[in-house]
Amino acid sequence: MKIAKLLKSLVIVGAASAALVGQSAFADQDFKGKTLVVGVWGGDIEKLIRDHVVGPLEQETGAKVELLLGGTGDRFAKLYAEKDNPTMDVAFLNIFQAPQAEKDGIVVAPDENASFYKDIWPGMNQGCYAMSLNGLGIVYNKDMIKKPAEWSDLWDPQFKGKIALPPFPGAEANGLLAIAARLAGTDEHDPDAAFAKLKELTPVPLTYGNLDELLSLVDSGEIAAAPIIGGYAMASLPNYDNVAFHFPTDPGPVLVRDMLCIVANSPQPELAKRFAALALNVDTQTAYANKLFFGPTNKNVKLSPEISEKVIDTPEEVNSLVQLDWPYVMSHSSDWTDRWNKEILGN
Repeated sequence: MKIAKLLKSLVIVGAASAALVGQSAFADQDFKGKTLVVGVWGGDIEKLIRDHVVGPLEQETGAKVELLLGGTGDRFAKLYAEKDNPTMDVAFLNIFQAPQAEKDGIVVAPDENASFYKDIWPGMNQGCYAMSLNGLGIVYNKDMIKKPAEWSDLWDPQFKGKIALPPFPGAEANGLLAIAARLAGTDEHDPDAAFAKLKELTPVPLTYGNLDELLSLVDSGEIAAAPIIGGYAMASLPNYDNVAFHFPTDPGPVLVRDMLCIVANSPQPELAKRFAALALNVDTQTAYANKLFFGPTNKNVKLSPEISEKVIDTPEEVNSLVQLDWPYVMSHSSDWTDRWNKEILGN
């Protein structure tokens, strides 16, 4: 599997024209005075969305775009609370929330006739439109773990009490639980084995919510390692001398996919479609790879060899990753959250 990291420029032929996909369909509509509300993450993702999607959309349509920043858990809950009268038009969710939201009628099923749907690799628009590809790997102190880290290294007795964990529930925590199950010889359908294996990592020195805090502690050696989504780690590695990142091979990384969802019965459905067209075009998808190390889902994106080596950017690579039975995971979220808090965190 290709995956390592650093950054270089690339040239995309036709990016300008791709950025205008679908513009003619909206040319005869007056969006001045309209406001599109988009639920999305903050930080680098927010900045990229503002530069490559919000700015062009406002300029082309005369509409305003309001970004509602926060995590997927809060967005997911808000969507359900506002089901009959939504305030969001577009919501970014994760790989396991999107299919559930579509099943429950919270978001609009992907439109197979939309040009941006057809640009996305086949099979990836599950519940919503596939926005980006990533994998769950390991960030680690390279003085403490002197070779590329594998999942089994987290269970090395010398690092007991020095492995930070992500908050539960979430793609990272559920992914780690599934990895623990596989190291125990089973999978996520055997939660008893998964929790028993994961409990071997306790005590947990940190449940991380802030990337800079986590990487600073890894850099200093207070934390030996932690599971983390690859793009988040890669973008920050130049700031830390003693921190490295690796996608494990036995088993491999857990597939993580961000999804762009158009909210059912949203106030601005046509603007939402225009937003999706811009977010999923070659220009934005290329920027996601170059600046965030998130793999593109648009099959027309052509990355430089340097960037392609660092991201997941083909269906073949996706198929090589560990893929969870997310409907099963979601159906046990409440029970597993209680078990995580009691058995792993000791609360």
